[in-house]
Amino acid sequence: MHGDKLGRDIGFPTANIQLKHNRPPLMGIFAVELCGLNGAPLQGVASLGKRPTVKGADAVPVLEVHLFDFKAEIYGRRVRVDFLHKLRDEAKYPDLDTLVAQIRRDVDNAKTFLKQRHA
Repeated sequence: MHGDKLGRDIGFPTANIQLKHNRPPLMGIFAVELCGLNGAPLQGVASLGKRPTVKGADAVPVLEVHLFDFKAEIYGRRVRVDFLHKLRDEAKYPDLDTLVAQIRRDVDNAKTFLKQRHA
């Protein structure tokens, strides 16, 4: 589904995936694999939560997945996200620059986890 396009604007485009429940059983930042697009699972990092830095604590939870080395439009496609490892809890940052720096660390941490998983 379409989102705010903020991820694209800050260099981390995301697939925004509609949730079936407004209270997901888990929240945070995760190393993930996304299935249902090209046969093989695609690796990425996902944020499942309320995005407190940009939306506030009262927001509806959203699942956003940033796929590594992927640049295709996938609006309207049915996919499955496999949550493989929780990297951290969601947090509120004082500004967008601090959030972007944390996203870079999250990407690096997810890539390290996924590389070790497949070694």
